[in-house]
Amino acid sequence: MKKLLLFFSLLTFVGVSDALAQEPVVIKEEGAEGDLDVEKDVRELPFRQRLNFGGGISGLSFGNPTSIGVSPMVGYSLTNNAIVGVAVTYQYYSDSFRTYNLLGERVFIRQQVPALNQLIGQGYLIGQIENFHTPANSIGPDYSNPVLVGVGIGSKIGLNFNVMYDLNYTSGRSPYGSALVVQIGGFFF
Repeated sequence: MKKLLLFFSLLTFVGVSDALAQEPVVIKEEGAEGDLDVEKDVRELPFRQRLNFGGGISGLSFGNPTSIGVSPMVGYSLTNNAIVGVAVTYQYYSDSFRTYNLLGERVFIRQQVPALNQLIGQGYLIGQIENFHTPANSIGPDYSNPVLVGVGIGSKIGLNFNVMYDLNYTSGRSPYGSALVVQIGGFFF
């Protein structure tokens, strides 16, 4: 319960920090309509133009245990700085005693934070909740549901790098090799 409270507190902090952000500096060009350096507000776009599609690899861990996953994902731009989305994941997990093929779903939110952008450039906070299970007719352990929070770097469209911590990590019950989870991927169209 404390972990979920921490997770939602983090998301609330992200929303407040976005509200306190400074307005952008506007540069105008002679004869141009509108501001050239101001991104169009995504809330004015139709539903389809607010969707982003991509994928990536996650849970990279080699050795004992070995863990690697692939997942296609769909994101929806809530604001110019926030994206929520869903993904389907295939995760390979192997340790000294067993090897499993896992399927899973995840829900995520990614929020750009001005203070983080100043520190690392194009930085954002990310949070996600995952659910893993073994495919039908397979015998496997009951995995914990990872609750991941962390930071990432990358643009809205393009390659991203995330480092997250699993708040629900339990050795032997997690689909990841450690509580620290690395993801590489992003939205490509």
